[in-house]
This record gives sequence, structure tokens and C-alpha cells, in this order.
Amino acid sequence: MSEEYKYNKMISRFYDVVYDKILDKSGKKFYLDEISRTKGSVLEIGSGTGRIFVPALKNGADIYGIDISDHMTGVLKKKIPEKDHFRIQSANVTDFATEKKYSLIIAPFRIFSHLLTTKDQLKALNNIFHHLKKDGRFIFDVFIPKYTLMKEDIREETDFEGEYEPGKKLIRHTVMKYRNIEQIIEITFRFIYDEDGERKTDECIFPLRYYFRYELEHLLYISRFKDVSIYGDFFKNPLSKDSKDFVIDCKK
Repeated sequence: MSEEYKYNKMISRFYDVVYDKILDKSGKKFYLDEISRTKGSVLEIGSGTGRIFVPALKNGADIYGIDISDHMTGVLKKKIPEKDHFRIQSANVTDFATEKKYSLIIAPFRIFSHLLTTKDQLKALNNIFHHLKKDGRFIFDVFIPKYTLMKEDIREETDFEGEYEPGKKLIRHTVMKYRNIEQIIEITFRFIYDEDGERKTDECIFPLRYYFRYELEHLLYISRFKDVSIYGDFFKNPLSKDSKDFVIDCKK
């Protein structure tokens, strides 16, 4: 994962406010349930601001987290006791290294979509495989591309409008540009917010890679994972034409 794809300070600042409102809660519950059923250490890749990490730690999980963004890990560390800060590190999924082996590694909320090239995808999968215990599990999710939207080239929407603090308004505009030959969606987040009596604007541009089912199966096969299951949602229903997410569960 290249340095240019890190979330900037503005995304980290407003992350909880925006995603607490717009994200489906079923994904969070799914990962917390899988963590609670795990006997042994857990690693969260892309631990972000702690949406999953914090409640898992409070529930007694032996959980650790990595994130490529110093801004995100900074927000997360403010939410947990200082004695647990050792559990979090700023690191890249393609080359992180720990002495510990894990019973479960998770990469929630489309973290794998930040890996744009086959080279980085395989480096990440091989590194994850190396850090799993024998029969350890890797669970992750990525979105299923919508063919109708891919035809539009550019799509713009306002996906959040509210307050980030009492009396302070925040609007987020999202522009999606499809680069279908590369299987990439280039996303621009534009934040418009009130601060110091002024209306301010900031934006961040980053690409997301989208995948297809058999591409995912092939990547996992090459990386030596076994018992691969791909579901159509966080309730482990089979894939269907109405599925919005690939939810992948596999084993070392």
C-alpha cells in the first residue's frame, strides 16, 4: 500500500462522525462476534480510529492493530488506556512484522481495496499467511462493483450532512470516477465544515481497487489459503445478484 493512499488528517478527524451515521452496523457486529469466538490473539489490519478495536479490547480480546495512517492510530490511542498503546502500531500490511502469531486476522471495511496492484495484494496475503498460526483464519470484506454505476464514468453525491460538534455543520461530498481498465474507483472526498466562525473546505483524493469473485479466489489460492468461503453479506448468506459485499473467510 503506497504512502499516497494514507487517509489524511481531515478524514481521520471526521471519520467517526461520518461513518457512525452512514455505515451499516451489521459489519461491526459480524467482526466482533468472530473475535469473541476466537481463542487466541487477534490482529486487525486497518484498525483505524477503533470502531472494532475499542469494543473488542473492552470485551477482553487479546487484540492488536496496525494502520498505515499515523493520524488514524493517533485518534485510536486517545480512546484506549496508555498501558494498551503497545497493541497499536503504524505499519503497512504488505511488510509489517511482529513476533506474535495470530489465531485470527481481520481486515474490515474494504481495507483490501486499498491494495491497487497484484504485487501488493500478493505481498499482503503472503505476509498475513506468515503471521497466522496453523489453522488460523483470515477474514476480510470488499465491495461488489455495481455495473450500472461503472457506465457513468463520474458520479457525485452528498453522503453526509450533519453536525460534527454542537452548532458546527459538516457536509461531505463524494465524487467517484471509474477507471475500469484498471479496476479502480478514484474517490474525492470534499469536506465543508464550520470552524472559527468560518466555512472551510478540504478534500482528499484516493483510489480504491474493486475485485471480482474468481479473482479473489485465485489470489487466495496462489497465497496458499485453504477452506475459502465467500459470502454475500455479513450474515453469511450465499452470494446473489443482490449482494453488495464479498465477505471472505479462509484458513492457513
